[in-house]
Amino acid sequence: MMRHTGKQSMKLLLALLGVATSIAVAVPAHAIPGEDEEPVDDNTESFLSDLHTVGLSFQDPNHAISAGKAVCGLMSRGVSGLQLLSDLQDNNPGLTSTGAAQFATISAKAYCPRQLQAAGGKGGG
Repeated sequence: MMRHTGKQSMKLLLALLGVATSIAVAVPAHAIPGEDEEPVDDNTESFLSDLHTVGLSFQDPNHAISAGKAVCGLMSRGVSGLQLLSDLQDNNPGLTSTGAAQFATISAKAYCPRQLQAAGGKGGG
């Protein structure tokens, strides 16, 4: 496991929060009210692999998959990035702020890539 100094950890956290926030902020401009992007189910293996790669563990893969798909639904409804991260931490007490940002980003990459692409097109990274 890679260790970060306090300054490096803060930079990483801010970068991840920025990505997650920009994803959620950019979505309302591209989302059709009341209509979610259909989750892409064929990315489940890469989703679980990416979670393991960044050190996020879970007891039930199905719960992680459901939560990942739920992230996309919340983003498409315009939930703010900070609220999304807060909800993830509330529902997963062992999840750090960095972990919540990583989970949100990996979820968007796997299950709602159009939202991720839309955020990237708006200068969101």
